[in-house]
Amino acid sequence: MYKVDFNDSVPMNIVPTTSAADALKELMAYHHITQSEFAEHINVSQKQLSFILNRHAYMSINVARKIEQATGLSARWLLQLDLNYRLAQAEAGDISQVKPFDWAKS
Repeated sequence: MYKVDFNDSVPMNIVPTTSAADALKELMAYHHITQSEFAEHINVSQKQLSFILNRHAYMSINVARKIEQATGLSARWLLQLDLNYRLAQAEAGDISQVKPFDWAKS
């Protein structure tokens, strides 16, 4: 199994709108790993990994844990990246009809 020493890690370009897909693509490019190889190592289908990498689906907790086991990247960190990305990309929607509680008003 490949061990990751985070003290010797390569800096990754992480911005508030970076998703786990971006981090994984960068990791795969740095280590010259194909989607098929990565999918095999984390025991998911190449199609499922492709959906995650192309942001057609977000990773599940189970997939995040598999990635953590294979790469040493924290599952919590990957899931937090996706959550932050989804919040940044989400439209506010129609909130004009929302009635704040008195105790929630600023």
